[in-house]
Amino acid sequence: MFIIDELLLAPLKMFTEILEQIRDMAENELYGEDKIKTEIVKLQMMLELDEITEEQYNEAEGVLMKRLEECSKRRGGEEEQ
Repeated sequence: MFIIDELLLAPLKMFTEILEQIRDMAENELYGEDKIKTEIVKLQMMLELDEITEEQYNEAEGVLMKRLEECSKRRGGEEEQ
C-alpha cells in the first residue's frame, strides 16, 4: 500500500521541487549579492560615460542599495536557522 502511495505522490513531490527551484532562482536574480554589486558597477560606468544623469544614478543606486540590504537581511535569517 505504501509503494502505491509513493508512486501516486511522486509527481506532486517533483512538481513541488521544481517550484522551489524556480523560487530560489527568482530570489537569487533579485537578491543575489553578486548580481546587485555588478549592477551597481554598471550603473557607475554609465554615469562616468554620461549615459545617465546624476539624478538617474542616485535613484537607481537607491533601489539597488535597498535590494542589497534585503539580501543581507535574508542571508542573516538563513544563518540563524
